[in-house]
Amino acid sequence: MKCTKLCFLILCFTLFLTTAWADGSKLVALDARLDIISGQVKLTRVGSARTDIITQSVELFPGDLLETLRESKATLVYGDGTVMRIKERTLIEIQALSLKLFKGKTWYKFTKRGTEFKIETPTLVAGIRGTEFEVSVGSRKRTSISVTEGAVAVKSRQSNRGVLLRSGFATHCDADSDLVRPYKFNVELKNAEWASADWQANDDTNDLNRLFIRYLNLKYEYGDSDSKTQDALKQLEAVKKQQK
Repeated sequence: MKCTKLCFLILCFTLFLTTAWADGSKLVALDARLDIISGQVKLTRVGSARTDIITQSVELFPGDLLETLRESKATLVYGDGTVMRIKERTLIEIQALSLKLFKGKTWYKFTKRGTEFKIETPTLVAGIRGTEFEVSVGSRKRTSISVTEGAVAVKSRQSNRGVLLRSGFATHCDADSDLVRPYKFNVELKNAEWASADWQANDDTNDLNRLFIRYLNLKYEYGDSDSKTQDALKQLEAVKKQQK
């Protein structure tokens, strides 16, 4: 009898602690806005294995995973004006003062800030206060970083050796090697690649190409028979008929 009461008290105390921890650990939304320029983004909420395909801005939380699908791109705009541009097939994890880039290609324009923002990849870590630059991670984990304005402090994960990368210079790092010596690149070509005119949102819901890519992405992610895929196919077919 005593054992039963003791077990009951332990269970109640455990439940109390669990509830108290849950109430005190509610996530606060990030001061950041996701704009989907074209296509779709796969969102995996922090602490969940469930994914959603989204086509419009949603609230974001620290630890959320974002992946742009094929022929898709998006921008992430923080409250202080910092901008991140994300090309297709890019996977990132977002935090308030850091970001993890697992694969893909990204561009950043940071405002001058007192707090350092950190970008982590499989092979290096970059610390930023205010600058413009590109970071990309290839299929074999090679990370490349190119600075078009300002300077970025870059450190190799393997050796912990760091360099200060200035405007007009780039470096890269493989999974099994150190940072290479900084080298020059064509800043004008890099700026043209990330030109602002190419990053304006397309709100035309009757754009056939946009609808077709949405259908393909949903089909690939959820299968032919899923209701979301079927709805996307119906919308695509309806617009096709209208435009005949």
